[in-house]
Amino acid sequence: LATTDLGHINAKLIRYRTSILRAIEADSQKDFESITSGLRERRAQIEQPIERFIKAADSAAARRSGTADELRELQAVKARLADYMATADQTIDLIQQRWKATSSEESQRLRDAAEENAAERAGSKFIAVTLELDLLLEVVAKIAGEVRDEADRQLRTMSAIVVGISVMLAGLVLFTGNTSNRQKD
Repeated sequence: LATTDLGHINAKLIRYRTSILRAIEADSQKDFESITSGLRERRAQIEQPIERFIKAADSAAARRSGTADELRELQAVKARLADYMATADQTIDLIQQRWKATSSEESQRLRDAAEENAAERAGSKFIAVTLELDLLLEVVAKIAGEVRDEADRQLRTMSAIVVGISVMLAGLVLFTGNTSNRQKD
């Protein structure tokens, strides 16, 4: 899981939340529908990469030591994200009900309820998702460091082998050359 991918997920999550907040502030049902029309696609752009990363981490768990931590953090991100999305859906439902309200008082009550839900319940869950993404980033950085260290060890080992073989070949050439010169004398 690349750190840039995590950055993209975080940015898309912020745009998703911003769209919901804008939807609450919409002055008309047409504006609301325009703002929320892309939410399903944005949500998929957040959830699908996490699902792919979970599958990749799951299949790599047997090969790398840090992958279990990565998989655990990915599952935590997925759980926190599901909590946030469920609460965000409640906000959208309240706003949709607002546009179906028969009185301005009912419409205002639903708008206020949506605003409160977005600020208090969804807000805290949004923060929880971003904190989990930060923890996942730390795990990914740790794994990247371990992979780099292992690659460095392998490179040093291979370099030592190449140097050893080169020395052996040079010695063999010198020994063979000296033996040929003695036989000519």
